[in-house]
Amino acid sequence: MLCDVLFLASGVGKSPGLATGVQKRRLWGPQHDGSGVLATRELKRLRRDGQRFVKQVRKMLSKHERRLSEESVASLKAALAATDEALGGDDEQALSEALRKLDNDVDARMGHLRKSVAREYAESIGLAVVFALLLRAFVVEAFIIPSASMVPTLQEGDRLFVNKGSYGVRIPFTTTRLIDFATPDRGDVVVFVFPRKEAREHIETLPPHQRGCVDPASLREEKDYIKRVVGLPGDKIKMVNNKIYINGEAIKTKAIDREPSDRHGYPFLTRQVETSGEHVYTTQHYGRDANFATDKEVVVRDGHVLVMGDNRDNSSDSRCWGQVPMSNIKGKAMFIWFSSDSTGVRWERIGKFID
Repeated sequence: MLCDVLFLASGVGKSPGLATGVQKRRLWGPQHDGSGVLATRELKRLRRDGQRFVKQVRKMLSKHERRLSEESVASLKAALAATDEALGGDDEQALSEALRKLDNDVDARMGHLRKSVAREYAESIGLAVVFALLLRAFVVEAFIIPSASMVPTLQEGDRLFVNKGSYGVRIPFTTTRLIDFATPDRGDVVVFVFPRKEAREHIETLPPHQRGCVDPASLREEKDYIKRVVGLPGDKIKMVNNKIYINGEAIKTKAIDREPSDRHGYPFLTRQVETSGEHVYTTQHYGRDANFATDKEVVVRDGHVLVMGDNRDNSSDSRCWGQVPMSNIKGKAMFIWFSSDSTGVRWERIGKFID
């Protein structure tokens, strides 16, 4: 006698059939040896597979019972009861018939609930995409460093993760904050949306020869910048001879390296270690005010921060286009997860935390 075929959930791949996830593996029918007697091994396997099938059907029935008619529910429950009874006995023919009837009843009564393989994959991919978008919007986002403004801390080609929950929760794609956890500290390396409106207003106050310090594209379209926080609301900031003064006190610095420079008028490139708050980091500069005349004291406005790049003479920052509203800050830089340049992967930079 030919028997209907049903895959059980034992690990071959999902069937395009029933939504229970059952998978075809063996026939619902006695497996005879050469003498026509069912081997004990085969009976045990049939009973084990039957128990798995019954468990799957019960799970599916519990999930979809409200969508089925009373007649269908009663029929399925009766078939399950008959199968349970057959599973408890030693009559292989009765067990085979009970399983086949349950198989047919599931197909007839719940066949419309089946999911295609394509649909199951689509749902899985859809959930993964939603999860990734939520993760990107509220928790962590990856950024790539496009310029040398944060050298030596960050190099062009560094790819880093930014903790978007460092200071609070923002409505995605806006600068509106739902919750504030904390505020930036001096020395934090932050990613922020370039403040186009404030920058335009600030640049208008500069002499014409100083207005070229900002990328014109940044004034037209939304861009993300990464810089180091130097001043907090109420701070009085002044920079003299490449040394930053906050509220009249110079931050702690120590020169560590000096090398010849190819920049006209500035023979040396100097690197120095700065200590700001809990952060210790390295900056570099060419000479006294190579790009910016910053000996004028600036007061940081409420709700804003003053930022600079660590490559002090090659950075478009608050000295050029003004202060950054705290609402524009996306998050705090965490660590470099990958880095490469024209020569290949820079393995020594991968995994480096950003101070």
